[in-house]
Amino acid sequence: MRLLLVLLKIVALSVPLTWLWLEWGREAYGKLFLELAMPIYGMLGLTTLLPEGARDRFINYLPFLILMLITPRLTLTRRLVGTLAGFVVIFAAHVVFVYVAGLEAATGGAMSHSRFVRIVPANTLSDSLPFVLWVVIAREFVWESVTGVFKTPESG
Repeated sequence: MRLLLVLLKIVALSVPLTWLWLEWGREAYGKLFLELAMPIYGMLGLTTLLPEGARDRFINYLPFLILMLITPRLTLTRRLVGTLAGFVVIFAAHVVFVYVAGLEAATGGAMSHSRFVRIVPANTLSDSLPFVLWVVIAREFVWESVTGVFKTPESG
């Protein structure tokens, strides 16, 4: 029954937040991202960027935010500071990811082994980062949940 309640919370948050992201947030964040990131890229010598595939990965803010909102027993301070810090880390990861994707797109041509070796880890990091951040921030809850799964009735 508790699992069903958690799943319902996830759906209740995911549906409107995803709709909001797709209708407004993606474009707004793309503009904000360009405003903040272009000076960084200019210093690195990258003048054209933001391949479409990279921009679509920006949605990874949503799973992080949803996990931070539904995780029980997080103090308000930890929830707020963790969410803000997580957003900063995710933004920094987006800067790196778009830089890598921009360099790869600039090389053009077919997907070579060396391009594959660079872009796949960047994609994997981008996609997993919200969950890694959540585990770090909510480590006590995660630890209790994981160890609880492996407890036997005899172990208490």
